[in-house]
Amino acid sequence: MPIITATLAYLLIPALLIIVCQKFQLLDKIGVVVLSFGLGIALSASLDLPAFFAKDELLAMQINLTEIAIALALPLLVFSLDVKHSLSMAGDTMKSMVVALLTVMIISAAGALIFRDDLQNIWQIAGMSVGAYTGGGPNMAAIKTAIDADQDIFITMATYDILLSALYLMFVMTLAKPLFGLFLRPFKSTGIPLDSEHDKKFAHLADETANSYKVLVNFKTLPQTIQSLIFSGLVVGLAVTVSSLFPKSMSSAVTIISITSLGLAASFIPYIRQLATSFQLGMYLILVFCFTMGTMTDTSIVTNLNVDLFAYIGFILLGSLLVHALICKLMKIDTDTFLITSSAAIMSVPFIPVIAGALKNRELILPGFAAAIIGYVIGNYLGVVVAYSVRYLLGQ
Repeated sequence: MPIITATLAYLLIPALLIIVCQKFQLLDKIGVVVLSFGLGIALSASLDLPAFFAKDELLAMQINLTEIAIALALPLLVFSLDVKHSLSMAGDTMKSMVVALLTVMIISAAGALIFRDDLQNIWQIAGMSVGAYTGGGPNMAAIKTAIDADQDIFITMATYDILLSALYLMFVMTLAKPLFGLFLRPFKSTGIPLDSEHDKKFAHLADETANSYKVLVNFKTLPQTIQSLIFSGLVVGLAVTVSSLFPKSMSSAVTIISITSLGLAASFIPYIRQLATSFQLGMYLILVFCFTMGTMTDTSIVTNLNVDLFAYIGFILLGSLLVHALICKLMKIDTDTFLITSSAAIMSVPFIPVIAGALKNRELILPGFAAAIIGYVIGNYLGVVVAYSVRYLLGQ
């Protein structure tokens, strides 16, 4: 009974956070995702949770909840994406995004060779880093499951990622444009109307506030929410069935790749793509995932900094940014396009309007969304490829 109560608390506390953020704008600006993870860490630091519940039962519940939440969230986040439309928005934005993705892969692999004597299971770290910086946190979590990565490494990486990504965001919003503008050409408007029908394709991604979750408690959209969850469950069930046909050593990777591929395939079905609440439901499950992971965090990873891991993640962020900029110089890609695609890879979809606003260039919001979507869709594949490639190269 106590473990059931704990499970319900883990499922509902993110909802309370959403309500609080809807009432306090300052907290909403911080972001529900960051607050969910932060609250989990705070509870882990201030309360001895195993003292309230059987330690083994609590840990089993936490692991099961995180795995189920991320598995169901992946297809839900993909269902509403119009991938075909995103691919049609080509030009310099997509060229720059391809460079950004390749750069993250190359720098992550190069970093693994540099840090191989300093970090255990560096191949796992490299794979999860590629997921984080080509698609976002959900991709990193998915790759963690796919390659059976060490739980402690993942939690530490997630914590350091929040800290370093915040520094990256501040840099991009302040100093980056004048700095990179010294050697990259300025942006030239394409003259495409800002109020075009393209806006509708990305409207559900543009609202990163707590108010976006109100649709989940709207009685009119409740049937669509239920249907979204059912379709997601079917995707996960089918993926697990497919993975059972492979050797056990490959089952986790096959499951995640299958979930991603089947969810992507389902997004091409108009009825599923037009379900109004699938993206927000997926994001809510990400909140549950973040809060649960936070409560599993050993707070000593912040006070006793793992310098090598922190340096490796910093190496990827700084290295990929600089190499990406150099290649953009060679390809004659402008400053704003470079920064929006770098942010699309490293910070993911919800931050595109924020970055575009800081650049004072609303014209790049839609291409930025399109680029971020492509990164999110293929991030799982790229992360798994890099993880096993590095493992092979290092003979681990």
